Amino acid sequence: MTAAGSVPCTECQTPVMLVPTGWSAGDPVYCTDHALLRGRDPRYIIPQAIADAEHDLMAPASDLIGWSLPSLTEAFGYLLRGTVTYVAGFPKGGKTGFLSNQLAHWDEEGTRVWVMPTESRPKGLITRLACFRAGVSVDDAMSRRLRVRADAGDREAKAALQRLFDHFSAMALEHKMDGSNIAIEPAPRLTRKVFNQSCWAAASAGYSLVVVDHVDHIKADDGGGENAYAASEAVQHDALEFAERYDVAVLLMTQLNTSRVTNDPLYRYRRPVPDWLWMKGVKDQIVTTMLGVYRPMLPDIDDKLLQAAKTGEVESWKVAMPDTMGLVDMLSRFNGGRPDRAVFVNFKDGRMTERSTADAWEYDAGAHGIDTGAPSRRGRRVA
Repeated sequence: MTAAGSVPCTECQTPVMLVPTGWSAGDPVYCTDHALLRGRDPRYIIPQAIADAEHDLMAPASDLIGWSLPSLTEAFGYLLRGTVTYVAGFPKGGKTGFLSNQLAHWDEEGTRVWVMPTESRPKGLITRLACFRAGVSVDDAMSRRLRVRADAGDREAKAALQRLFDHFSAMALEHKMDGSNIAIEPAPRLTRKVFNQSCWAAASAGYSLVVVDHVDHIKADDGGGENAYAASEAVQHDALEFAERYDVAVLLMTQLNTSRVTNDPLYRYRRPVPDWLWMKGVKDQIVTTMLGVYRPMLPDIDDKLLQAAKTGEVESWKVAMPDTMGLVDMLSRFNGGRPDRAVFVNFKDGRMTERSTADAWEYDAGAHGIDTGAPSRRGRRVA
């Protein structure tokens, strides 16, 4: 029997006189001896965990967020809600080109994406999306070469510019009528405060994917007393906590550290590994899937050319496979224990397209010294 005005402890029935603010009948209450059970009681935690697990597996496959090409989704899986995915690459190594293809795909699929483009302003991202819709080279548009050619009387350039303007108008109309699948954080610099505010805005507006390009472009909050490295580590933890709390997928673009590979002049053409991460910190602990973006080296490269590239006698890009982007599984928790698996795709004029299965296997096998029957690719392992 409990005293008047008290509530029995959920664990031992001891009367609790001061119940939590906002308490209602049926809510758990704990006495001093069992106060540490608050928020940990398995009678509440386990049923909730079961319900959450059922929710995850009952969601239809159509709700999953895949990559722009089937080969990528097959190799690396989906961007899962409640998890953090990283895509890593060296500066000028293809990260933004890769992400532009993904954003264009998600825009077309109707996936609601909240983007923090820390290396450009919103107009840059909008221009990239319009270029993909219009079939116009992103580089030509953003470098203004397209404008120069159009003003010089180039008919194709004039037509391309008109298509861009038509798509800008269409995007404005879509936004006015139905809102936009793509939202853009306007803050030009990422701090921990900006990151968390932007994430909260994305969750409150119902976006299913948050993208940061790139997360290393970060500075400490004013007056916080922490350096950029500490701020970076904090943001990684915040990203995972946000993803789990709001059941949102998070994609963080990140840099590879050139100082880790300064003794190798051909580092850009080798498969990235987690030890090359810039401000690595806790990234390999936070991540569910980590992809590396790189330009793969020719598997049948001539030894003389390889040596000349190493010594700087010829430009290093000559050892790379032309018009090719490589993506490698640097780290994955749910990918069937297949680390280092690589996928090669065509990459030309800023666009990614599928490479034939036979070509992809031959290149990948050749790079690992596997005899595929192609005389020029036997016994080679250079990447």
